[in-house]
Amino acid sequence: MQEIGIESTLVEDIRNHKKNIEVRLGKPRFLKIKEGDILSIREDLYLDGKIIDSFNDSLRIKIAQVLYFETFDEMLDSIDYRAAIPSAKSKKQVLDKYREFYLAEDEAEYGVVVMFFEITE
Repeated sequence: MQEIGIESTLVEDIRNHKKNIEVRLGKPRFLKIKEGDILSIREDLYLDGKIIDSFNDSLRIKIAQVLYFETFDEMLDSIDYRAAIPSAKSKKQVLDKYREFYLAEDEAEYGVVVMFFEITE
């Protein structure tokens, strides 16, 4: 079973059924994920942009659908930004958050993978 790390406030949004997609660069690891796969979520606590603690297997999700986009902009034109970051007030705010984690060069090289999911446990 694959494990992915998600920031702790977003894990809480998943638990509260506010967040139902996860967005990543289309790197080989994420391109292998398919509908029906179960992923273990590692809850990561951040301070000043760095992980200070992690909790393995905080919850598990089942992938319901996988979509591919060339850019975050293209993805956000097709998908409600609140499904990715429920606390966001705008598409721009979500895009700015992704820019904190992903370089534009990497986005251009790998594209974007969107995984729709359900909580399994």
